[in-house]
Amino acid sequence: GVTGSFTARPGLNYIKDDFDFQISDNLTWNIGSHELKFGGEFLRSKNEILNDFRTMGNFEFNGSISGNAMADLMLGDVWRFWQGGGEFKELYGNRLGFFVQDNWRVRPELTLNLGLRWDPTFPFTDSVGRVQCFRPDLQSTRFPNAPLGYLNAGDPGCPEGGFDTYMGTFAPRLGFAFRPATRTVIRGGAGIFWNPQFTVLYNGFVNAAPFSPQITNFGVRFEDPYGSGVNPFPASFAPFDPSPNSTFVLPLGQLGSFDAQFRPSYMQGYNLTIEQEVAANSVIRVSYVGNMGRFLSYNSDVNFARYAPGATTGNIQARRPFANYGPTLVAGSGSTSSYHALQVGFERRMNRNFSIEANYTWSASIDEFSEDTTPGQSSSIPNPLDRRGNRGRSDFDNPHRFVASYVWALPALQNAQPLVRGVLGGWESTGIVTIRNGFPFTVTTGADRSFSGIGLDRPDVIGDANLASGRSRAERIARYFNTSAFQLNALGTFGSAPRSFLRGPGAVNFDLALMKSFPIKERFRLQYRAEFFNAFNTPNFGSPFAQLSNAARFGRIESAADPRILQMALKFQF
Repeated sequence: GVTGSFTARPGLNYIKDDFDFQISDNLTWNIGSHELKFGGEFLRSKNEILNDFRTMGNFEFNGSISGNAMADLMLGDVWRFWQGGGEFKELYGNRLGFFVQDNWRVRPELTLNLGLRWDPTFPFTDSVGRVQCFRPDLQSTRFPNAPLGYLNAGDPGCPEGGFDTYMGTFAPRLGFAFRPATRTVIRGGAGIFWNPQFTVLYNGFVNAAPFSPQITNFGVRFEDPYGSGVNPFPASFAPFDPSPNSTFVLPLGQLGSFDAQFRPSYMQGYNLTIEQEVAANSVIRVSYVGNMGRFLSYNSDVNFARYAPGATTGNIQARRPFANYGPTLVAGSGSTSSYHALQVGFERRMNRNFSIEANYTWSASIDEFSEDTTPGQSSSIPNPLDRRGNRGRSDFDNPHRFVASYVWALPALQNAQPLVRGVLGGWESTGIVTIRNGFPFTVTTGADRSFSGIGLDRPDVIGDANLASGRSRAERIARYFNTSAFQLNALGTFGSAPRSFLRGPGAVNFDLALMKSFPIKERFRLQYRAEFFNAFNTPNFGSPFAQLSNAARFGRIESAADPRILQMALKFQF
């Protein structure tokens, strides 16, 4: 991989064998004005993967040596080299869920929905215990030759699934519907929703010694990435069941672990809607919607290289606090997120051959990380010393979004001449229009100037990154933001540019369709259909290239959504 230029990789396929066994049952019991519901489910899952992941080696060039990633490639100066024994796992897990709900019709105009769900969390376990825990003060008894702090499933202090079973996953729910007037309805609800565990969480664990040794070297030569170090391959290619007396090549490659206090995450959701009929078949809705994420997971490299005078890419390992370890990504669960939205909608049901639905959303989504964490895969935090400094607009934040759709059945012209009726009558038109803001993006340096081994540095901000409005399209494509407002972050720092503080171009899109059916005989008809995607061929650009290390591309827009696409079809119906 050459940062800002290209990635070349072999197309390694792998074998994946999964199954789910599920049993569930629900019971409904009506008692007067109460509709009681009880239910539960049991899910048994298996996730098996046989994969040659990283066995060929992975070389990363990012300009940390010469200042230019392509120059590093030509000179053979590798920022980070990885090699591993493959990714093999046989994971099993159980999931339980129980609920009780009471739909209570208190009065003809008022209904309450009261519920409680329980979803205990049982971590997945691997058939041979391929799960690691980083506990700096504990020594493994399962593999006595492991370095201090490196535990595996079965060791005291390391649960079989990496973290403890969590039973406190109770989720109350409350909802109501109230009709204060004939044409007015008020609805609302609130609840807690727990995030079930998913098997990809454990991919990073099976890529670890002694089951599948990993090597991570920094500042090495392309032609000899091991130099004077030990190369354990191909003798250590997985899969195999390691002996308790297994030896470990130190320093260990990238390690993943759950934090000792790790717990599952949940969401608090609530909403309130007022719905008013304003005319026959026409309704206006105004809603507030809120979603609050709690105990969200993230990865932090607790063993990042500390900066000191004389720091280089070549001495990253020597500056790690735990000398026997490489990058050590510990998954915590202390992050939060918030989403608040005002939603306004109008709906006109089919009347006189025409219907329309329009919705506008004004929202804000804020978080520290916009994806679920997979322990051991990559660091979530550019600066491990400042997690909250990563807080900002979510990657998918879209403050203003308008969507409208219609269906219009044109007159059949029954009284017209047969030719006119056949050509012009009976057409149907449909369409969708979407208008939205652009999505946030983050400016990165593209080089490891912090010499931390993380590689997520951001530049320093030295000016206003916004450019004046009113520029031509060509000018915006060539330079979407003020590239002069950024400079390389100072050596030994992680940069001052905030996350997601710039926003890409918005989008306007119209999709239209025309269709008509031509009767042939009583049981036969021919339907013609024409569909126009981006009917007006509006240019909708992607976010600009935002990596400072590639000056030729920095600030340029290099992608766009599809242009106008027209497709036509004939369908014979019988």
